[in-house]
Formats: sequence, C-alpha cells, structure tokens
Amino acid sequence: MSELATVVRKFPTHELIVRRLYARMPEFRSLCEDYATARGALERWRADEGRARDFQQLTEEIEAEIEEFIHGALKAVRHANPENES
Repeated sequence: MSELATVVRKFPTHELIVRRLYARMPEFRSLCEDYATARGALERWRADEGRARDFQQLTEEIEAEIEEFIHGALKAVRHANPENES
C-alpha cells in the first residue's frame, strides 16, 4: 500500500484534502512517507511490546502532525469561502 493510501485509510473523511496536500506540498508528502514507514514498523514489531509501544507513540505523533495540516487546509478553505460557514 502506498504512503498516500495509508494516510487516506486513516483519515477517510478528509481524502480530498489529503490528496491535494500530498500533491502540492513536499513537506506533507514526506510526513506521509514517515507515517507509512512507522505504521509498517508497528505492524512488524507488534509482538515486541517495547518496540511496538515506541512505534505506536511515533505513529500517534505523526498522525497529530497530519491532522494539523488537514485542519490548516480546512481553515484556509473556510476563510476563502466564508459563505460556507454555518
């Protein structure tokens, strides 16, 4: 599974924004690569409690960074289209 697909699977309700960020922002693309690598390592080391815990923490930290990008993009869209706010 590609790094983009891994992130989309985690944030399915924001698929369009994730795809746009991935296509337009090298920093976000790199973050997606890091996330996919961390998820893969978490799955590989699931049986080793210590390593699994470390990779789980890393995965959660990267997820938080991805969420910041997503929320920033949502905020920019809302700011650009104020009539869409409720």
